[in-house]
Amino acid sequence: MTYRGYTEPVVSVEPNDFSSLVDLAWEEDLPSGDITTDSLFRDSEKTKATLLAKDTGVLCGTDVIECLLKKTNNTIQYTSFLKDGASLEKGSKIGELNGSLSSILKTERILLNFIQYLSGIATNASLVVKKYPNLIILDTRKTLPGYRKLAKYAVHTGGGWNHRINLSDMAMLKDNHIAKAGSIESAVSLIRNRHPNHRIELEVDNLTQLKEAILATPDIILLDNFSDEDTKTAISLLKNEAPRILIECSGGITPERLEFLSGFQGIGVSMGYLTHTVRFLDISLEIV
Repeated sequence: MTYRGYTEPVVSVEPNDFSSLVDLAWEEDLPSGDITTDSLFRDSEKTKATLLAKDTGVLCGTDVIECLLKKTNNTIQYTSFLKDGASLEKGSKIGELNGSLSSILKTERILLNFIQYLSGIATNASLVVKKYPNLIILDTRKTLPGYRKLAKYAVHTGGGWNHRINLSDMAMLKDNHIAKAGSIESAVSLIRNRHPNHRIELEVDNLTQLKEAILATPDIILLDNFSDEDTKTAISLLKNEAPRILIECSGGITPERLEFLSGFQGIGVSMGYLTHTVRFLDISLEIV
């Protein structure tokens, strides 16, 4: 595998990946203007504002800024000092806004919501990846509706791996799918015959299923909620009997669990935590 992902990863984002979110955020925050700002400031007043890190972390989401500023009829110009993926320290200057004071005040919260949220995800991923460099840290589809591509991009920016981006990317067989097909082997065969160019991941719940799973030769086997003892047995079996099958662990992954799994070289660990348990990174917009 030459890239960080089971399918092609999200290495960048374009305006069409988030412009609808920007439109929604603008309408949500300014349905009839800004009562406070419109009452106190004239449109002709100008100012400068610095986007400033107040915490350590990884920067992400700056591509959204230019799209957002277009909502102000280009009354603000943005100068970038740092790019996505940059390491932030307290006091790091990310960029500078110049232009209409009223437009900057109206834009501030929307801009920070995007940057703080995505930088929080990137920082989450970075902390885990740096602590457990011998594991393949994967995200999941547990993302806010509409934010899937941005969230996956933030994970990649932080050094994590992207799992499938959506249901069209690759097949993932679980209990209900296997029950419908009649067996593991039948389920894998049905998908492989219909989609020969797509990867197949197979989720197993116990060691008995694992033996049948190996015979079906999927691309990836997911060990779901295995005990530590069964995990050791399963990984040993897979590495000896099916070294080409990728191994992934999932299900209630805690820091203690990661510590245990880090004893195995090169296995995947999928973590909803990367995107659904996120603290906004502390970033502010300091107006001069």
